[in-house]
Amino acid sequence: MADRLEFRSKLSSIQELAAGQGNRLTVEEIEKFFEEDSLSREQTELVCDYLLSQKVSVIGYKKQPGKIIEAEEEVADLDSEEQDYLAEYMQGIEGMKSGNAKEARIAYYLPLVVDTALQMHQKEVFIGDMVQEGNISLMAALGRCEAGADDEDIVMEEVRAGIRAFIESQTETKRQDKKMVDQVAELDETIRHMSEDMGRKVSVDEVAQQLGMTEAQIEAILNLAGEEVKKAQEDK
Repeated sequence: MADRLEFRSKLSSIQELAAGQGNRLTVEEIEKFFEEDSLSREQTELVCDYLLSQKVSVIGYKKQPGKIIEAEEEVADLDSEEQDYLAEYMQGIEGMKSGNAKEARIAYYLPLVVDTALQMHQKEVFIGDMVQEGNISLMAALGRCEAGADDEDIVMEEVRAGIRAFIESQTETKRQDKKMVDQVAELDETIRHMSEDMGRKVSVDEVAQQLGMTEAQIEAILNLAGEEVKKAQEDK
């Protein structure tokens, strides 16, 4: 337990490190941070996956096949709303190309961000949100480069890392939402069956005992479901 708590503490610490760097870390920085722990490659990948789910861009890391399907491997078709968004967005970029040097520099990269977002697109994530997240990473990357001294490969790797982190955070949110929906459905069914069997309303502690959960967990789920169950002491 002590080792587990210590590792959780280190995860919190590395998130603080990332926050101080604009939610951005390299694989090398992660490996150095956990150097004393002698993590295996698989453990390092799990740390990188966790950081991605917390919306931290991990430069130089690509999720391995077999965990969550890599977005680049299965490009989703755009719906009509996404197509309209991109058409309008690309028109706006054209107007920037004739601007000053700073605008022209950004305008050069913006279509590359769109291409990258399209390559990584998943149907569960709106393409416009992916483009905007890519643009945030783009501006951060360009801000670290001197004007006219960009390394396009490095800049676009940061864009990909930013979009990848956004996709993972969205995926994790959807996982948690589905888990909660499933819990609400299970709880609702359990309460219904117990009430029918007992011929009365059941208490929170009775439901908690039946499902092997704490009363606090049951009440949290009930609040989301808008249900009410009387406490045992109220039935006495």
